[in-house]
Amino acid sequence: MPLPEGEKSSPMAAVLSFCGAWAGPDMDRVISHLGDDIVYHNMPMEELSGLAAVERYLRAAGPFEHCAWEVRAVAANGEHVLTERIDRMTVRGRTVTLPVMGTFRVRGGLIREWRDYFDLASYLAQLA
Repeated sequence: MPLPEGEKSSPMAAVLSFCGAWAGPDMDRVISHLGDDIVYHNMPMEELSGLAAVERYLRAAGPFEHCAWEVRAVAANGEHVLTERIDRMTVRGRTVTLPVMGTFRVRGGLIREWRDYFDLASYLAQLA
């Protein structure tokens, strides 16, 4: 699914739009930022390849009653974009606040690689 024209003018703009799509979240809009050949890796977990696998995982990860990603810093070099974020979400009535370092590779206005680095133990403890 292609991004609206204004949301894919640069790799950084595409990633910032993707981060903004998590508000709510709007999962259809989140998925629209990903290429068919996406490789997604939450570093403490198993890597996922292909849009179908990533979409299945993201839709099953919640349900999120609320979600917002605060981008604290962002840097880009060509098609590579780095984000320092605070991801805030409510999952099954539990509030989770998670510092995350994310790296993205964007081609053709779509995210092709996405890796997030975070403390899984902190995430699980907040869900307990």
